[in-house]
Amino acid sequence: MTDFIGLPVEVWAPSGLLALAVMMLFFGKLWTNAAYQQKVAECEKWEKAYDAENKARKAADSQAAELLEQGKTTHAIVVAMFSIMENNRASGGTPNVVPLAK
Repeated sequence: MTDFIGLPVEVWAPSGLLALAVMMLFFGKLWTNAAYQQKVAECEKWEKAYDAENKARKAADSQAAELLEQGKTTHAIVVAMFSIMENNRASGGTPNVVPLAK
């Protein structure tokens, strides 16, 4: 075997592998199982929150569509009422003010 800094390679191999593993841990290239499981749990939590927000947004959008439709209907009713009143006023019909009962 060849020597590296005066020592055989067999002596450096285990300590070199250990040093490599420690350096990979320090630089974030190698994760422990606990850290990995924590990240998986965090991802699942955010995925559930995203799904809940998405469902709430769809419900809000459908409610807004219903409210817009009701607003259009109400507007059509009010416009029809005022056009009838204007037609009555223009033709000399009943006045817009109802007299109070005595």
